[in-house]
Amino acid sequence: MIRLLSFKTLALACTASLLLAAAEGTKLKTWDPANKLDWSDFRDTAFAGSKVRAAITNSGIVFTVKQQDEDILVTCYSQMDRAHSYVDTAKKLPRVLLHEQYHFNITEYWSRRLKKDIATGHFTVKNFKQKAIDLQLEANTKCKEMQVEYDTETKHSILKEEQKKWEQKIDDLLKKTEQYSDKTVALTLQS
Repeated sequence: MIRLLSFKTLALACTASLLLAAAEGTKLKTWDPANKLDWSDFRDTAFAGSKVRAAITNSGIVFTVKQQDEDILVTCYSQMDRAHSYVDTAKKLPRVLLHEQYHFNITEYWSRRLKKDIATGHFTVKNFKQKAIDLQLEANTKCKEMQVEYDTETKHSILKEEQKKWEQKIDDLLKKTEQYSDKTVALTLQS
């Protein structure tokens, strides 16, 4: 039987970087292709002085590790924190909601990439903990970078042609990683 110590430490390190750590219950929405965002997923507010800011989707990658017999189960998925996602009540437009959905889709893509990196990685009992933490941090960093690039290039959905290009790009990335859409990956570590 493989024994890994300090899974609590691994879970805590991974959870610390999530935007969702304090939220509970119905405040969270797990990404689901059949359950798109709607305005009830956002809190109404006003973004005073902003001509482009219409909404904020607070999403993150949930990442946990659990030992089950000889296997390690890595669970990874994207969630939105409804309690910390906002919409300017004066800017509730269909294009804005679609733009925010694609922010959530970007988070899902990086969740899948993390699962892919975990599933295809070469882990041993000795290196798993640190490699898993490093992969999770890298996925979060790249996700944040892509979110910024998306907003910059689309000017928060104002540039319609750029928005369409990004939608196609993100749809293609989700298709390419579809085999990693399940939440859990099982691993057997090498000695």
